Amino acid sequence: MTPDTNSVNFHDKHASFYFDETINDRGTGAQEIDPHFLVSPSDGTPIVSWHRSRIDVHPRKGFKANTAYTITMLPGLTDLQNNVMKTGATLIFATGPTMPKERIKGIIFDWIAERPAAGAYVEAMSQDSTLHLTQADTTGRFSLGPLSPGTYVVTGIIDANSNRQLDRLEAFDSVRVTVPQTTALVELLAAPRDTLPVGILTVAAADSVTLRVTLDRATNPEVPLTPGTFRLVASDSSVVPIVAVLSPAQERTADSLAASRAAKATADSTRRADSLAGKPLPPIVPPNTPVAAAPPGRAPAPPPPKPSRPTPYTTVTIKLGKPLLPNADYRLSSPSGLVSLTGRTRTSERRFTTPKPPPPPSPKDSAAKAPVPAPSRPTSRPPNRR
Repeated sequence: MTPDTNSVNFHDKHASFYFDETINDRGTGAQEIDPHFLVSPSDGTPIVSWHRSRIDVHPRKGFKANTAYTITMLPGLTDLQNNVMKTGATLIFATGPTMPKERIKGIIFDWIAERPAAGAYVEAMSQDSTLHLTQADTTGRFSLGPLSPGTYVVTGIIDANSNRQLDRLEAFDSVRVTVPQTTALVELLAAPRDTLPVGILTVAAADSVTLRVTLDRATNPEVPLTPGTFRLVASDSSVVPIVAVLSPAQERTADSLAASRAAKATADSTRRADSLAGKPLPPIVPPNTPVAAAPPGRAPAPPPPKPSRPTPYTTVTIKLGKPLLPNADYRLSSPSGLVSLTGRTRTSERRFTTPKPPPPPSPKDSAAKAPVPAPSRPTSRPPNRR
């Protein structure tokens, strides 16, 4: 690459990337290789020129004086044999005599999916509207800079159509950051955000005392749901009591506790049976007993990071204090309103009908499923004849 990274007083018209193979332009010129290059700070789509085994890059309006630049080459370029470059490269230089030292480092998550947003587009706008940009790596981490001290608005986008701008319904997050950065990492929690409030989309009866409710957009996970959040009314205007409203995380926790209690009950039953049978009992491991170290070898990969805040959700489970009637009409409403990620609320309701009861088995089916009686055996011995 030219110039050398971290060089200063650069005055050429473009920066160059050299390769040991001819780069495949796929027959359409620079349009196919443009998306592989980011120029920061940005003044629009950069100019990318293809010269077989060399690619020249410069901002649309040319390099500005006394400015630090970062040109990022993303993975994905191919040679004429369609071999793909799996790694990228970063070139940092300045057109003036000094190089700023500050950076904004962070991690962006797909908040709904609870996982890092690999390849997310991240930009930081300064107070003078200078736009710095980069792309998150496979672990969702990003680094913006070099930057001068000041205040920046950092925005991360899960760029579904790769156009490097926020479109409707795309997941994003935005925070204000002061440089020098005071935290180890800036956390961006990307999720679809709009100005509409949350409403009830569908209601289904999982069983006679359980409702599965789907919402039309994510709700704020930091606003707790209580039995008073919803109201269930039967067709005769009687109110069905609600005893609990569970988010997906709360339901997973409840299922895990139930499974743990069932496993403990099974283990206790087994020990009791072994004790009565006189078999040796397995030792009881006290809690907080340290686990033996794993044998030497390759260390297991650390688990991926998780968002620090609770995850938004679009489904809830409602537990009822009274069984629902079959083939009956009900109306579920949220009188106080569900809170969206942008803080909007509105009342919402949805009518639904419980399933019909299964039909009784026909006499033919009952006769076909009835067990066949075993042949009877004589109850007395035949007389002994000699």
